[in-house]
This record gives sequence, C-alpha cells and structure tokens, in this order.
Amino acid sequence: MFDIGFFELLLISIVGLLVFGPEQFLDAVRTTLHWVKKFRRSVDDVRLEVQRELHNDEILKQIKDSASELENEMRDVAAPVTEKIAALEHEVQAEIHPTTDTEVTASKPLESKAEHP
Repeated sequence: MFDIGFFELLLISIVGLLVFGPEQFLDAVRTTLHWVKKFRRSVDDVRLEVQRELHNDEILKQIKDSASELENEMRDVAAPVTEKIAALEHEVQAEIHPTTDTEVTASKPLESKAEHP
C-alpha cells in the first residue's frame, strides 16, 4: 500500500522521537499502528463488499441470460406443437360440423323455388 523503505522509517522514527520525546513516543507509535490497522480493516471491508456486489451483479446477469436462452428454446419447441394442435383442432371442428359449400348452395335454390310457385 505505502512504498516506505527502511531509511524512510528510520527518519520518521527519529522525527517522532524528537517531537514526542522518549516517554510518549511508544504510546504515539501504538496509537498510530492502531489507527493504521483500523484503516486497513475498513479498506479491506469496503473492497470485499464491492467484490461481493460485483459478483452478485455478475450472477444476476448470468441468470438473466440463462432465462432468456431458456425462453427462446421453449418458444422454438412450442411453435411446432402449437401448429399441430391448431391443425388437429381444425380437423376436429371439420368433423363435428361437416358443412360443405355444395350442401349450402344446393339447399338455397330449393328453398327459393318452394317459396315462389
């Protein structure tokens, strides 16, 4: 995270020793280390939460893609079945109501001749 070498740490320690004195220097180091650990923990928690959210978004996208693929496959499978059902329904309707054009035209002229004589 921080690119601090040995000489930088030595310089910071000497300046801290001069500023705080030998009695309070160890307390200042402990407090600083405590805050650094707390900050790192917070950053790690945020990073993990972001990774979880990105992973959840990725999973939701995969689920949506799978659902759309499944829907397309179901349409492809259902289309021929629907056509066959419609054809069978038409055949059944034709067998239930067997009316043809010849029967309709043949019955109409007879009715009209019977009315005019």
